[in-house]
Amino acid sequence: MKDKLILIGSTGGIGKQISPMLSGDFNVVGVGSKDIDVCNLPNLKDFFDLHKDAKVVINMAGISHNKFLHKYADDEAALSAQININCLGAVNIAAACLPAMRAQGYGRIIMMSSVLSEMPVMGAGIYSACKGFIDNLVKSIALENGNKGITANSVQLGYFDAGLLYTIPEEQREVIKKSIALNRWGNISELHKLIKTLIEVEYLTGTNQKLNGGIYFN
Repeated sequence: MKDKLILIGSTGGIGKQISPMLSGDFNVVGVGSKDIDVCNLPNLKDFFDLHKDAKVVINMAGISHNKFLHKYADDEAALSAQININCLGAVNIAAACLPAMRAQGYGRIIMMSSVLSEMPVMGAGIYSACKGFIDNLVKSIALENGNKGITANSVQLGYFDAGLLYTIPEEQREVIKKSIALNRWGNISELHKLIKTLIEVEYLTGTNQKLNGGIYFN
C-alpha cells in the first residue's frame, strides 16, 4: 500500500495541481478550508487522530491581503486572518500531527513559504512576516524531532503559473517576470520534484528551500 500523505490546502490553485502528481506515489488525503479550520487545534487533533498513519504532511494553507501596514488600523479582520491562518495555523498543524509521527519514528513535514519572506515588497508586509515565521518554525520542528526520524522543511515559492499569480494585475506580472533570471513562471512539476526530494532525503531538514527561478528585486 502507498504511504499516506496529508495535503492541507489542496483546493487552492497550486494545491489542486500538485495533488494528482503526488497521488502517483502516495495515498493523498487532501483537505481545504471548507474541510478543516487550521486555526482550530481541537479539530486538527481529531483529524490527525483519524490519520495516525500519515507519513507526510504538507501545509499549503495560506492567505494574503495586500495593504500598507498603517491601514490595518482600520482593518483588524484582514490582519487577524493572515496571522491566524498563516502563523497559528502552521503551529497547530505541526502540534497536531507530531505526536503520531514521533510514536511511529518517522515523518516528513513540509510547509509552503514564499520568496517574500526574505524579499518583502510594499503592501505585503504582514504576509512576508508570516512566511518568515514559517521559515523559522520548521527549524525548531527539525531540531526538536530529528531524533525521532522526523524532518521539517519549508519551500520559499517564487511565482508559479497557478493560483495567486493571477490575482496580480497583468502589468505588474510583467514587471515581476523581468526580475526572474529564468524569465518565466515556475511550473508545478518542478515543485513536485522538490517535494519528492524533501521526502526522500532524510539529511535534508531544518532548511528553507528557494524555488524561485533566480528572482531578484531592485
